[in-house]
Amino acid sequence: MANIQLVVFEINGSEYGIDALAVNGILRSKKFKVQKIPGVPEVIEGMINLRGQVNYIYNLRTKFGLKEAAIEDESKFIMLNIGSRVVGCIVDEVTDIVRFDDAELEPAPNLSASHNMKYLKGIGKVEDRMIIILDPLELLSTDETLDLSPDLLRNC
Repeated sequence: MANIQLVVFEINGSEYGIDALAVNGILRSKKFKVQKIPGVPEVIEGMINLRGQVNYIYNLRTKFGLKEAAIEDESKFIMLNIGSRVVGCIVDEVTDIVRFDDAELEPAPNLSASHNMKYLKGIGKVEDRMIIILDPLELLSTDETLDLSPDLLRNC
């Protein structure tokens, strides 16, 4: 995990980072209408039409068990390459791009096996800041995540 570059974002006052290589783009949420999809897991906020493609948007507040909040003007969608798909995550704000070396990284906390937190890769330290490093593949490949394809909409 050494020498990585992260896109840093904020959710509910905490900082998170995701490998910049996984990021497909950053969108202003106010430019898109999120269409709700009945019957999908709560972690999926809905879908957007991006350049003629259906892209699903995940709500990380729901995933992390945080208090629900409306999508604000400052909110962003971080679009991630997950396998052959591009999916988005709602974040409060994208704040920084940071490069980490070995000495600035701590391993992920060793939590109880009852918590499904395989998406935590580690903690990055920058001066007095601590950035929770997320693994995008684990973050969006949990039990509540469906194989989201256009066929899903035909089956609703």
